[in-house]
Amino acid sequence: MKDNKILISASAKSCANVNREEDAMDRLGPVKFLTEGKLLSEFEEPGLMRCGYNDAKNLVRRLSSETIVGEDTNNLYPFYVDTAYDVRCLNKDIINAKIELHVENLIIICNINDVSTVFLMREVVEWTLCNFPSITVYVQDIFEKSTHFAAGDLCKDSHCKQSRIKYWSKEFVQNHDSFFDLVITLGGDGTVLFASSIFPKNVPPIVPFALGSLGFLTNFEFQGFKETLLHVLTNKVRINLRMRLQCKVFHRNEPEIDAATGKQVCFMDFVSEHHVLNEITIDRGPTPCLSLLELYGHNSLMTKVQGDGLIVATPTGSTAYSLSAGGSLISPSVNAIAVTPICPHTLSFRPIILPDSMELKVRVDLNSRGTSWVNFDGKDRIELKQGDYVVVTASQYAVPTIESSPSEFIESISKNLNWNEREEQKPFTHILSPKNQEKYKIDSTRNGENIEEILGDMNENTSNNSSSVSTSSQDEEKWCETESKAVVGRTRQAHFAI
Repeated sequence: MKDNKILISASAKSCANVNREEDAMDRLGPVKFLTEGKLLSEFEEPGLMRCGYNDAKNLVRRLSSETIVGEDTNNLYPFYVDTAYDVRCLNKDIINAKIELHVENLIIICNINDVSTVFLMREVVEWTLCNFPSITVYVQDIFEKSTHFAAGDLCKDSHCKQSRIKYWSKEFVQNHDSFFDLVITLGGDGTVLFASSIFPKNVPPIVPFALGSLGFLTNFEFQGFKETLLHVLTNKVRINLRMRLQCKVFHRNEPEIDAATGKQVCFMDFVSEHHVLNEITIDRGPTPCLSLLELYGHNSLMTKVQGDGLIVATPTGSTAYSLSAGGSLISPSVNAIAVTPICPHTLSFRPIILPDSMELKVRVDLNSRGTSWVNFDGKDRIELKQGDYVVVTASQYAVPTIESSPSEFIESISKNLNWNEREEQKPFTHILSPKNQEKYKIDSTRNGENIEEILGDMNENTSNNSSSVSTSSQDEEKWCETESKAVVGRTRQAHFAI
């Protein structure tokens, strides 16, 4: 990489900001650079990284938003390709990184509709209070006066102050961003979705324990919660950053006459913003007619949707509604957006996977016969009238879940979907009569011995031919005959092995 490139569009103020950031990084202590793909003392597996994160970020910034001049002005393409490769390698190292968690404030979220789950939560709270004196446990505020939870008895049994058990509400969580260090969920996938919904921005790492019927997100068994939590709280763990979608709803006002130009203008009102972990669904709701939706990508019309609706899902949501509608399975480590139609009125409208960098807009066509309805992870249903639209982008606030094993995604779909499971082909020897079974064994052994004899003759003939080269036609015919016998023998052996 050349150092003689000049940023001609960078102002003095922006350069000062960059220098100030670099100075701040230097003051944080010893700088840890990526050397051959390994962040010193943080990353386990080395990659092929050729530059650090700051270098890659600065290069992308220069290539995309500023002008580079110098001797390499006409040769920026290799420079661009190298930077893109470095960013991909950096992403690989981030996925393989292990993080050490320092937990002081722990929040527990459980399924409040099941009383047995409350007693399981009591066990988790009591074990945490006894084994980690520095951790404060937060449970939902509905348990503050609950006789089932009995916080006073828990503190008495744990020999700790009652102030170590505190209570959270949705408002408290939303007003205290980055306050909690770890989340424990007790329930099914719906409990994890609820945990995602109450954190509008930064979501703490989640340890999801399986207490539901299906568990694509809950890969930890509750029976071993003590060993799991002890490992999470005392060792480095690998974290899955599950992508969320940022959804903004806009409402179309009636057209007005602009006094200055005399033309009709239409203003859009911002309604709400949502961050979803599974999917956003736009459907026809109670309307008996088809939905007529316009799908835009980067403000360019991609297609019009005529059918029951449209699903825009994350990789995590690929195992939910999108899968039921015919969408593809996507690993949560892949950053992508899945667009799946719901009962389209055409056979050629197939599901499509789009990059997470794309900005999608789903708009109800002005000529639609009815309205549409949008919901976010199955909740917060909003009606969309003609001209209303939803803007969908990848959210900057991911949902981190503790990884149970490197193959947890394949294990979850194999367990819950019986993915690619079928009976293997079996031999037919078990249905033969005893007489034919005995004959089968004798013939199989005999054919195996014949093949060994034929192969031995072949090796002997080959060695003789190598010592003395013969040009007679008889030797050549004999070798061909031996080769054909070997082929027939191998074929028979394969037949008996079926």
